[in-house]
Amino acid sequence: MVGLIDKPEHITTQWFKAEGDVILLLGEIVDGTDPLHGMGGSAYLKRMHGLKTGTPPPCDLDKERELQLALRAFIHSGVIKSAHDCSEGGLAVAIAECCISQHIARETPKMLGAQIDLTPPGHTKGSNSEAAEPSKAVELPVAALLFGEAQARMIVSVAPMDATKVLAQAKILGISAARIGAVGGDKLEVKTGSGTFSWGTAELHDLWWNALTRAMR
Repeated sequence: MVGLIDKPEHITTQWFKAEGDVILLLGEIVDGTDPLHGMGGSAYLKRMHGLKTGTPPPCDLDKERELQLALRAFIHSGVIKSAHDCSEGGLAVAIAECCISQHIARETPKMLGAQIDLTPPGHTKGSNSEAAEPSKAVELPVAALLFGEAQARMIVSVAPMDATKVLAQAKILGISAARIGAVGGDKLEVKTGSGTFSWGTAELHDLWWNALTRAMR
């Protein structure tokens, strides 16, 4: 991919930048129009069940365009510190890559953990008024919640003082947005209505960075 960027400061990388930054989800956590909840043709089905089946998640081009335009506007305003799309592997994989993908030198990764809360407000397990508001998260299988590949979703991080401003602006633009967590620690911890899942960033980085080496053995 080749392109021209007018201002270098608009180059926005995918990895988290600092402890305490707020993590936001732009876009719907669940695509209510998809009966397969984003699992059709997914990496999860292939990796965990050896299946290549199901209709891939639908792509609403109008919704995708509005999301991309909104994200571009946020970046140009200087409030976005990192941004990463949710594609192969879904939400959990995208967040994991945000935690582990920065390399400041050869064999010198800079890893930052994250605490993510995907429990709906009022849920008895880990209820949190700052959590995302997935309208169907309670009914959604946890595999689909974490690894479904619904389209038109972005994981972004912002400074704490900018979080409320970005959420308010997203609402004005008609973009679904929710605060889902914060950057910090040495683990990726994800709370769901089905329980809490935790992975060390060092383990995630090893699995990611050395995947090709292991596959070639």
